[in-house]
Amino acid sequence: MRVENAYKIEKYVSKFHIHALDMLIWYLLRFYLNMRLPKYYKKHEVVEGRSAKEYTNRDVVLSLTTYPKRMDTLPIVLESLLRQTVRPTSIQLWLAEEQYPDKETLLRDMKPYTDRGLEILFCDDLKSHKKYYYSMKNNPDAIVVTVDDDIIYPENMLEELLKTHREYPDCVVAHRAHKMKKENGTVLPYNNWYYRAMGCIGPNLYLCATGCGGCLYPPKLLPEEILNREVFKEICFFADDIWLKCMEYINKVPVVLTGANNPEVISVIGSNEGGLAQSNVEDNKNDLQFRAVSEYYNIKW
Repeated sequence: MRVENAYKIEKYVSKFHIHALDMLIWYLLRFYLNMRLPKYYKKHEVVEGRSAKEYTNRDVVLSLTTYPKRMDTLPIVLESLLRQTVRPTSIQLWLAEEQYPDKETLLRDMKPYTDRGLEILFCDDLKSHKKYYYSMKNNPDAIVVTVDDDIIYPENMLEELLKTHREYPDCVVAHRAHKMKKENGTVLPYNNWYYRAMGCIGPNLYLCATGCGGCLYPPKLLPEEILNREVFKEICFFADDIWLKCMEYINKVPVVLTGANNPEVISVIGSNEGGLAQSNVEDNKNDLQFRAVSEYYNIKW
């Protein structure tokens, strides 16, 4: 089964709005893809996707980061990115140099992917901010698409982002987002936001893109302050999604979803779940960092 078809099944089931059924199908599809895809990828050669130039005259950089504990599960994610129906200009994997002392062994192990176009680049450890920071800084005129290292992406993930970007060139484009919830003029805590913003159509300043689904950032829309590493290291080091949302709002750049009812993303089994994203939500760290950035830049939501 193609990953794209698994997402179509999940999307169809979600129309019935039966939470228990949604969760059951999600678990079944997740288990099936994790078990079957490695064999499928070995058996079926890669069919090179169309060039991103069909959708834009800019370079398109697909950017992600990871850390040592996820290296064992990273291959299935990379395969899903290397088999996209649209081929990006480059796929850049940013690794914290201090976390990989044996670079020779790493590069040897990753050769099956670097031979097919993956770029492995070493940098300072900026936590999850590595996902966007260096690609944006080094490619100021390119479209940067960020993805996570623990998601199995459908083959049309990039294509759908670029199609929506062509329709809304002045927006950040996302497959998945939460919508801020306000009460009496105040933004409520993160856990009270509208989860996945189901049914949200069109650009919206209060959508917060979540990186796990894939996010597209057009060049020169966001303020230069987005690359102020000293500030985000001080006040928002563990919530890149929150930092990016605040930077978007400063320049009044809305987020638009690729679809009004996108399915939940399918994660890789064994990818060290319960990590940073879960900690940010369960320990309310998102709220602390959201408040810190809002106060630092005097953002009036």
